[in-house]
Amino acid sequence: MNTQYDAQELWACLALQHTEGLGPKTAKQLLQHYTTARTALGDAANWPRHKLARPQIAQAVVHEHYASGAEAAWELIQKKGLRVLLYADPLYPEPLRQIPDPPLFLFYDGRLDILLRPALAMVGSRSCSRYGLQAAADIALELSNAGLCIVSGFALGIDRQSHIWALKGTGKTIAVLGTGPDLVYPARNRDLRENMRQTGLILTEFPPGTPPDPHNFPRRNRIISGLSFGVLIIEAAEQSGSLITARLALEQNREVFALPGPLHLPTYSGCHALIRQGALLVRNAADILEELAPMLNHGSNPPAADSNQGTKNGLPHDLTPDEQNLARTLTEHPNSHIDALTQKLGWESKQVSQTLLMLELKGLVQRRSGMYYVLK
Repeated sequence: MNTQYDAQELWACLALQHTEGLGPKTAKQLLQHYTTARTALGDAANWPRHKLARPQIAQAVVHEHYASGAEAAWELIQKKGLRVLLYADPLYPEPLRQIPDPPLFLFYDGRLDILLRPALAMVGSRSCSRYGLQAAADIALELSNAGLCIVSGFALGIDRQSHIWALKGTGKTIAVLGTGPDLVYPARNRDLRENMRQTGLILTEFPPGTPPDPHNFPRRNRIISGLSFGVLIIEAAEQSGSLITARLALEQNREVFALPGPLHLPTYSGCHALIRQGALLVRNAADILEELAPMLNHGSNPPAADSNQGTKNGLPHDLTPDEQNLARTLTEHPNSHIDALTQKLGWESKQVSQTLLMLELKGLVQRRSGMYYVLK
């Protein structure tokens, strides 16, 4: 996969970024109008005529008031050899383009192909309970094995647990940092950072050297929710930063899921408040897969599997043994009722329903009315 960026496009993005008064919402308008930052920069004098920016901003660009800031950023990127994903790049994730204020570019480290997978955000408290840690591990692993990429914020507690267990599955994980790409924060996550460089993906919009200032994290959270079909709050108190991610998800028209917890634990008061306000109560990964399956089957996002994935007997290589057995049964007995499948396979009904959901998620099985199933 080509990871080289367009140098002229990056320079134009830096110019926009370092123009005073030109925020991410205006930058998005410019990119939607001109397609590339380079073209937008070259036509700055006409921005007011197209109602894309105020005359003062356009004149600041025409007179290159951005020059010193953009040059400093450019030199730092070159010196550190950072990898950059630009808004105009075809690999820039489409769900993130859709939010009101997408970043002009992202620094990244790790496997960029993970962006091709459908994603769900999992966030929660740093000071979490054993109950929350176990739930995060179970759900992250099952969703990852179903092909979903898990997005989180690289904090301790629920975030760390979600990353660790998602890495063990096929969907993998994305960490969105609230610092520059050259910092490891918190330091206790150094082992996780190294693992993610090999098999996951690390993203940040903050330039090198940016410390973990408190105001960075709400900005980071809009990217976490923006990359995802929805946000699952595993454990959160009523004043938790995770609730900011939930609010941003709602503003971005994403699903919000919440896990209920023991009533005596104050770290679940935020989850319970979200459920009262209409968040979808989830007990396990199957609840999430069932809710997301219609969106994924309608092609709202690229498929979870790698594009160069091979097949065996007409089925993808990465299917679990249960998925292969069920798919073969549907090949031999098309348009089968779920009860008939349960009887033919000799499984518990829960095992059949969960396996069917995973095959639906991977785009291999279609559910028809009356709980009948066919291979696509």
